[in-house]
Amino acid sequence: MRIEELENPPQWLLDAKTKFSSVGIIDGVVHWYGGVWEDGDWKNGVWHSGFFEGGIWENGIWKDGIWENGTWKGGVWQGGTWRNGAWFDGYWLDGIWEYGYWLNGFWYGGKWERGNRRERCNAKLLPFDTQPVNE
Repeated sequence: MRIEELENPPQWLLDAKTKFSSVGIIDGVVHWYGGVWEDGDWKNGVWHSGFFEGGIWENGIWKDGIWENGTWKGGVWQGGTWRNGAWFDGYWLDGIWEYGYWLNGFWYGGKWERGNRRERCNAKLLPFDTQPVNE
């Protein structure tokens, strides 16, 4: 379904700038199945596929898709490709990190290609050769 076809969608979803959206709501949780998220604040939900081109990710589960740019503030990344942006906190389980700024979080697996890795508080390099990254 498109966002405008949903019954009682959350306001944050209505306020977002999107194209070609395919979404659903299951047990009160937004599920994004495809399309382009151009800008806005993602407040929680499950991302199955599509392009995230900009905005703020505040929490949720990322299953697959392409992250073009934006700010990640928390949640679980299960797979897909991160192309650019800033990661502030959360759990990276698998996927490809092409470039961006890693500031804090837990890295459990996946492929790191390039980018900057620093902890937000003391700016030391994260020990990416161990699992999990942080205690």
